[in-house]
Amino acid sequence: MRVIPFLAFKDMKRDKKIVVLVVFLLAFSYINMTFFPAFLNGLSDTFQSEIVDTGTSHIIIQPSLDSNEQYLNFESSIRKKIDLIPGVVKSSAHLYATGTAYYENKQSGIRIEGTNPSDDIEVTTISQKLLRGDYLSDDDDEIVVGEYIAGRKIEDSIGKNSAFGRNVEGLGGVDVGQKIKIKFSNGVEKEYKIKGIVGSEGFSFVSQTVYISKREADSVLGISDKASAILVKLNDKNSADKYKKLILELGIANADIETWQEASSFVNGINQTFGIVITITTMVGIIIVMATVGIVIFINTTRKRRIIGVLKAIGMQKNQILGVFLFEALFFGILGTLLGLAIVYSIVFYLTINPIVVPIGYLKPILPLETAINAVVILLVSSVIAGYVPSRMASKQEVLENIKTVE
Repeated sequence: MRVIPFLAFKDMKRDKKIVVLVVFLLAFSYINMTFFPAFLNGLSDTFQSEIVDTGTSHIIIQPSLDSNEQYLNFESSIRKKIDLIPGVVKSSAHLYATGTAYYENKQSGIRIEGTNPSDDIEVTTISQKLLRGDYLSDDDDEIVVGEYIAGRKIEDSIGKNSAFGRNVEGLGGVDVGQKIKIKFSNGVEKEYKIKGIVGSEGFSFVSQTVYISKREADSVLGISDKASAILVKLNDKNSADKYKKLILELGIANADIETWQEASSFVNGINQTFGIVITITTMVGIIIVMATVGIVIFINTTRKRRIIGVLKAIGMQKNQILGVFLFEALFFGILGTLLGLAIVYSIVFYLTINPIVVPIGYLKPILPLETAINAVVILLVSSVIAGYVPSRMASKQEVLENIKTVE
């Protein structure tokens, strides 16, 4: 067992440049198998987090489609029961409406959302998306406007990205302190002063919504103690199914209750697509590893046929010769893996601190431990398998056939 690594290291020492080249190729194969999935995982998480943080929270309760009801009734009593469940951080009632906003000669169709900010601040991150001005209070008669509705002035849009690949004109650049008129879908018209502007780089409706207090929404819509949706924030989002069952046991009439996974089911479709891409990328990585190691070991054994013949002549067994080249293949894999691990985790660490700004939000690569370990196993096994065939061929050559070889 000491002879095999001794001869393997002696052999590799003679070809240091080849060893370095192979190790770097395997390192980049490892990066290919891990960083790309980490990037896609981060992209998926950005999608999901933005939807959960600003739209659905961990559990969302809405009127059942079968009931033909527009609102949930007795929302305050429902929320009191939900808030008493251990593990629930807070619940928040939301009222949804539509309308048209007017400013000077501009108009824009809008989505309107009424909330109690004192509750919602613990459930969603909408208040954290404030770009300028102040956020709402529970008794506000003012509004907070999404930046796409407020619009951009010409000088603000020069040299800057537009929303989803198009320039957003909105109301032409209204700002904090100015007043706009809103005509609600039920015919009510009111003038509001803009208290703040909110915006999000992410995949959400924040930039396309006008926010008002729930008290004001109740007044305009002529309703009381009703909600279009109740959002529930949990201590542990991974226990959403368990808490869904607990909420179902409360017997809320005419309600559909969904976890964040169910409410954002289209993200699962995206994840499945990403999964196919990751599988193809991994297969390409395996092919690169096997081709690289296999070719190097084959060339190495071909060039050293005379040396192999001499070793056999002095009593070295076939299995020992096979072991020398398999050891080299494994050593290539180990060094390539270690270098790849160092590079990948350095990149992930850096991008976690300095996330990539993409049109859907801030992207931080996510590399699960099991993905990193699986890639290590795949790379090492592929290296050994790739080295086996040429090593086996070299070990089976006859002594005289190897010795008479002219190098």
